[in-house]
Parts: sequence; C-alpha cells; structure tokens
Amino acid sequence: MNDIASPQTLTSQAPRWQLRLLGAVELLDEQHRPVRLPTRAATLLLTRLALAPQRQHPREELVELLWPGVDAQTGRNRLRQALSVLRTLLEPPGGPQRPVLLADRRSVTLVAGALRSDVQSFLHALSQGHTQRARASYQGELLPGHFDEWVLEERRHLAARAEVLAGLHAAALVPDAAPAPAASDIEHRLPRYLTRLVGFEADGAALAALLAQQRLVVLRGPGGAGKTRLAVEVARALVQRADGRLGNAGPNNLSFDWVAFVPLAACHTRQQMLDALLYVLRQEGATTLSQTSDQVLQALAGRRVLLVLDNFEQLVEAGRADLAQWLSALPGLQLLVTSRRSLGLDGEAEHSLAALPLPAAADKLQAHALNPAVALFVDRARAVRADFHLSARNHQQVADIVRGLHGLPLAIELAAARVRSLGLADMQAMLQDPARGGGSLQLLSRSGPRAADDARHASMLCVLQWSWQQLSIAEQTLLALLSSCDGGASLAMLAHLQQACEDSRAGLTQVALSVDELLASSVAYRSESAAGHSRYHAFEPMREFVFHQAGADGVTRLRAQHARAVAAWAATLGHEPDLALAHAEWPNLLRALAQGAEPAAKPADAEQAIHTVLAARWVLDDMSLPASALDHLRAAAALAHPHAHPHAHPHPDALLQSLLAMHSFHAGQREAAQQHAQAALAATPDSAAQRAEVLRNAAQVLVRLSNEPLPLLGLVQECLALAREHGLPDIEARALTLLGLIEYRAHREASAVLHHYQQALALWRRHGPRARAASGMASLAIQLGALHRVPEQLLLLGEARAQAAQWGQQRLLAYCMSVTGYALTDLRRYAEAADMFGQCLQMDWDHAHWREWFYVLWNLPRTLAHLRQPQVAAQLMGYAEHFYAQRFGVLGPEDLPEARRTRRLVAAQVGRMQALAWWQEGAALSMAQAMALAQKAIGRD
Repeated sequence: MNDIASPQTLTSQAPRWQLRLLGAVELLDEQHRPVRLPTRAATLLLTRLALAPQRQHPREELVELLWPGVDAQTGRNRLRQALSVLRTLLEPPGGPQRPVLLADRRSVTLVAGALRSDVQSFLHALSQGHTQRARASYQGELLPGHFDEWVLEERRHLAARAEVLAGLHAAALVPDAAPAPAASDIEHRLPRYLTRLVGFEADGAALAALLAQQRLVVLRGPGGAGKTRLAVEVARALVQRADGRLGNAGPNNLSFDWVAFVPLAACHTRQQMLDALLYVLRQEGATTLSQTSDQVLQALAGRRVLLVLDNFEQLVEAGRADLAQWLSALPGLQLLVTSRRSLGLDGEAEHSLAALPLPAAADKLQAHALNPAVALFVDRARAVRADFHLSARNHQQVADIVRGLHGLPLAIELAAARVRSLGLADMQAMLQDPARGGGSLQLLSRSGPRAADDARHASMLCVLQWSWQQLSIAEQTLLALLSSCDGGASLAMLAHLQQACEDSRAGLTQVALSVDELLASSVAYRSESAAGHSRYHAFEPMREFVFHQAGADGVTRLRAQHARAVAAWAATLGHEPDLALAHAEWPNLLRALAQGAEPAAKPADAEQAIHTVLAARWVLDDMSLPASALDHLRAAAALAHPHAHPHAHPHPDALLQSLLAMHSFHAGQREAAQQHAQAALAATPDSAAQRAEVLRNAAQVLVRLSNEPLPLLGLVQECLALAREHGLPDIEARALTLLGLIEYRAHREASAVLHHYQQALALWRRHGPRARAASGMASLAIQLGALHRVPEQLLLLGEARAQAAQWGQQRLLAYCMSVTGYALTDLRRYAEAADMFGQCLQMDWDHAHWREWFYVLWNLPRTLAHLRQPQVAAQLMGYAEHFYAQRFGVLGPEDLPEARRTRRLVAAQVGRMQALAWWQEGAALSMAQAMALAQKAIGRD
C-alpha cells in the first residue's frame, strides 16, 4: 500500500519551512526565500518524510528505499550522513532553537507543524472537498527528474488523484479529457473505461446529491441508457483516498473506507447474488444460505461502505429483503443500485435516467455541436476515424441518426463505431429501413418487467441486430463464444473456445485479429490484469442479445462448448501453471464446474467437470474452492456415479475425494473434510502415482484435524515409499514435510526432524516444480526458528518471499511474511514485525485465505504485548483461538506455546484476571471486528 499519510490538520501558525515537490523541487524558509537542497540523498529523505509527516519512519525502511541493496552498515552510515545534512540545513547552529527532525535509534519523523509540503496541501484540500484549491496545489508530477521505484509509485498515485479530482465536472469543462484511471486499492474495485463520459453532467450531479441524502439510491432506466457507466463514474468521483489506508472523502461530505462494484447481470437467484457479493468482498461462501447471508453482514460490519449493485432487475423479488436487512443492520452501508425496475423498499430514492436530450431538426451547426447526443456520436466516431468531425455538410445527418436512436448512449456508440466503414447516408437508410440493416429484429418484443415496449429499447435492439449483421460469420461465432464466458477470456481461452466449437485448431494470431474486429465494432472491450495480461469481454447488453438470439437450445450449446474449452485449457496447465493467468480464468473454471452440476447435465458433462477440476488442481494449491463450488463438485460426482457409495460421498475416484477433503478443510467444513479423506483412502486409485498423491492429500487433512497424528504415520510412510519407488520427487518431498510435521508433533524435537525438511527442499530445487521450492523454504525456516537459528531463518524466508512473489503464489507469500514477522519478534524488532504482520494480514483478508489469516492473528499478539498493547493482544489471541476451533478444529501442540507466552506477557502487565477477561472478550468478536482491531493496533486502519 501507499505510504502517504493523512494530511495533518493545517494549523493557523505558519510552518517554518515550505517544501514544493509537485512540478519542481524547492525548499523555502519563513521569509519564502529559496534554500538549496545540497544532495540527492537529502532531497529524497526530506521528500519521504514530508509525504508522511505524522509517521515514524523506521530507519531500515528508509535505507532500503533510498539505497536499495546496500549492506546494513553502509546504509546506516549513509542515513546518518543525510540526516546530518538536513539538520544543518533545517536547524542551523545559532538560529532559533526549533527542531524540525526527531530521530532516535529506530525511526525518524518530522516535528508536527515544522514543515508543510504542497503534497500535504493538495491532499488536505481533497479531503475537505475543496477541488479548486486542490487543482491549484497540483502544479505537476511529483519530484521531476527522479526515477526511484518508490518515487514513481507515489508519482502515479498523485497523478491519478489529480485526474480523479474533477470527477464528472472535468468531462464538462475539458471536452477532450480522458477519464481518470483507477489507481488506488479502493478504485481498482470499480470498472475502468477507456472513453470519456459524455452528456451526463446534470444526471451525475443529481445522483451525487441524492447519495448525500439517502442510503439507498436506485438508478433506474431502460437497457442501454448508460446506468452502469454513470453509476461507476459517480462512485469514482466520490473516491478520494487520503493515504495508503482505505480512507477517503468525496463531495457533499460523503466519506467511505471501501467502495466496490458488484456485477449481477449473470445472477438470477439469491445464492448467486450473495456469492457474487462475497467474491467482490474477497470472502469465501459459507456452507448454507443463511450462513452466507450472515457472512456478508460480518464482512461489512463496522465499515463505511458504498456498494454499487449493477443490473439488479432480475433479483428484485429474490434479493430486496437482503438489501433491507443490510441497511437496517449496517448503519455505515450505502447502496447505489442500477435496475430497470424499482425495488419497492422503504427509504428508496430513485433517479430515472432518461435518454440523452435530442437535437431539434431545425437547429444549426453550433446548436447541434453542443447537443450531448450529437457530441457522444462525434466522440465515438473520432475514435475509429480520426478525421471525422461535425461540419455544415453532415451535422443534420448526425442529428437525424441520433434522433432515430432516441438518444440511447449504447445505440449511439454502436452506430458511431460503423463510421469507419459506412457513410452517414447509408447509415441513415439502414436505421430507417430495418430490412436493410437489422432484418426482423425491429419486430422483437418482450413482455414482463424487461419488456421492449418503448421506442428507445426497440431502437437499441435494432442497432444491436444491425451491428451483429455487420460482423462476419466467424466474428459472430467468436462473439457468441466470448459471451459464454464469465469474467471475460484470454486469447488462449478464446482459441480453446473456437476449437471446441469448430473442432479445428485456431491459432492465436487469427484469434487476435478476429477479436480486434469485435473491439473495433464496439461489441466487446479489452481489460488488463495487474500482471499486464489482456482479457476480452462482450459488452453485457450484447451478451444479452446473443443469448436472446440463440434461444434456449443455442445457449445450451454455447455453455457446453464453453465447458469443453475450459476442460481443454485446464489440461494444458501442468504442474507449473502461470498462476497470474490461471487466476484470471477463475470465473470460467467455476462456471464450467457449475455447468457439470446442472440438473439437465448428463453423466458425461459431470465427468468433464470433474476432470477439469482435477487437471487444474495445481492451480488450486494457491486458491480455495468456495463452498458453492464444492457443492457443484459433489453434485457432479453424484451425477457421474449415481450408484457408488449411496450413503456417503458417492464418487469412487480417490483423487477427487482427496481434493474435496483438502478444500473442504480450507472452507472450514471439518466433518466433510474428514469424510472425504476417509472416502479417498477407501477407494482404489488407478495407478501408484495417484495412490501416492491420494495418501499424501488425505493424510495432510487428517493430520490437521487430529491432535494425535502418530497413528497416521503409516499412511505417510506408504506414500513416501510409493513416491521413491516410482520416481515421484514432488510427492516424495511433500510426504517428507508431512512426516517431519507428524514426528515434531509427537516428540517436539526440531533437530530430529530437520533433515526431512532439508531433503524435501533439495528435491524441489533439483526436480521442481520450481514454485514448490518456496513452500519448502518456508517449512524449513519454521524448523530453524524452533531451533533458535533466527538469522538463518530470516535469510531463508527472504528467499522464499522473493520466489513466491515471482511465481504469483499469493497464499504462500502472505504465509512467509507472517513467519517473518514471528522471527522478527524473536529478535525483538517489534516495529518491523508489526509492519510485516500488517502487510500479510491485508493480503490474506483480500484473498480469503482464512487459515493463513488466522496464523497472522495468532502470531501478532505477542508482538503487540511487547509494544505495550496488552488489551488488543489478549483480545486478538482470544478471537483467533475461537476462530480456529470453529473452522478448523483443535490447535496442534506446536501452536499452544504461543498462547501461553502471550498470556504470560499480558498477565505480567495487567494481571491474570484482567488478561482472562480480555481474552474472553476477544472470543465474542466478529471477523470484521477482529480485522479492524488488528489494523488499528498496527496503524493500518
């Protein structure tokens, strides 16, 4: 996260020093005279302190930022020299004795009010909603001429804030301004658009004003009216992030610590709605529907949250009771809902989004140029034809076209995209004569709440059909296949889709050319992942059109082709998949799994879904199947083998059962995990390799669930023997780590089991998978810590973190950071340990890695106790103990000494009875409360 701190409250007394960092670097004294910063190191050090003026900056962190890679002694010497230079400059001998810098052996900070920077003024103006003052403060990019990595990161952050600054009003004032990119941890939860918003200034202002007064606002209008885009842009305009924490404020005194967009177009049931919300909240679904609803409440409790619920109309009956419950139970929650229907709830405020104002037929060129509908057409036409402009010759034709489209933004965009291949006169004729452009679609109508019974919707459907007709057969096929994807698709996935459809090998180059035509025709768009990979999506109205045109049988065929394509993609993953790419296809994997569990699915469909998951099991090492996906997998197993094990888990495949056991355990379904593990051991695998893998998976779950693991030693030894006999180094290494864990739990002698972990790491380093080596380093590091070899442990953990980051192993990376925090505590480096715990705490929360999240809460309290926060330490330890017992069972003996140590530390500070009382208070916390308590304790709230 970013380190820019919340702006200090500006005091009435002028600061002694003024520092300009935006657009130029300049230091001014009390008389506003420039003072030269003599060295680059002094400039960067003062900048870092000024960006977070209230923060105590650890010396080790400053060294790593300013002189990355230097040895510790050299770094400390350089920092002392830079501090000396700054002291001489800012606190000159013989001058007024007013300190500017506070430095001790551990950290450096600025004296409050001694120095003010233009960055501080910019952020303060933003936080107060003073946009004009903020714009005046932002005079250019941060620290021009400096290209250190952390400077570039802060520069991008501030530049994005400056672009977001004007919100919707910037689009009105600066016609060619691009929309502000999302650059913060809050804003990345909102969709990104590459085009500017045109014609919605009044609606945007009205919607923002309504949000300032009401907690439930419904943005209602027909399909294609621009509801989603306007809701996203209003939400983005409200986001004003004050620093690396999720604190922000927007116009009208609104402030939120979390803003998120929840797409619901693919959801038709209450369960699907809740699952979609939990996915956006980075939470795993619970076992039952009522537990899932409770988990939503827990995730949102105690927070100021704005949720944009998009495309809610098909969920009005099924989901409005949940909305009412959330608003009643969560005073900090606000909802912005886009829907074609009203919700019918008390307190509902509605803003109806009409079409764009239409130009009058008699208007002249200047009036047409100012019309929002015409302006939108021209803007989108210029995107595909740079030389297109409104002129005395064509302005009436453009006005006629947008009037014929009834001012609907989507219809206008689709029509404007054809300017690259059609003249305006031809376009007019096609829109006026559906037989030339749209065939029979003009006659299409629907009944019910989504009826196409008004002229605007009919016109949009006409344009959709007409745009469809302009595509080649191959492009139509590709668009239909793309529409079948949830969460879009990569080029590789699109190639698999084409193969599944045509039974032929589609090259990536040809697929790229075809998808480019879809983008050019404005029927699809491209997004980019954090790793820089492109993904392609059909616009949601276009998906709806494709499905409507395909009919029930056609949609069934598309879903079947999609499931075959995902199965083919999964088969290519192997033992060392690209986790960044695989994570992006997660929604498609879940969709294919659900397809195999549909009531209308055949046994062959279920078998395909099972094989897809088994082929992707190496990806699942880093991700956990949510509870709903586990239900789908069990349903597919029952459908594929209806007569097997009728009274238990009905699939005889041992590998599947072992996979279900592991993911049931991670989902907190202890009884199911136990049953699946036993079913896996009872089944007979097809091969020795599978037998070894099944033994290892089942034993791992059973060991975690048992407090007496020695009886399981035979399973692990059999697994180890099979792996060695059949040349399976990965399984051998994993069995060795499990063997070490069992023996350590039984005898508590780390030195006696160290060789197991060393052998495992050597096997992974020699044979791979390469990503698994980081896991081996973490396991070995834990044993080194138990032997009090902490310096060696830290070196190994550093290497493990670097490799986990390289291979995209988010779960393992967070775990290694947690163990690092524990080791730093052993070295009494408590501030560093707390910072490390804070980073991995947020990572585990964001990715719903609940077992790893528990271990952060379990290890953090000892650090907090040493930092003289005994109450929080006891409460968090009490909560962690209760959380693990609820979800995962009995803690292992290797974990219990940590509880005893923390209890003694707290009792020594406040007494045994008070420590016990706080411990019990912690057990009653919710997940959200425990998370908030931990973040506040380490300064990350």
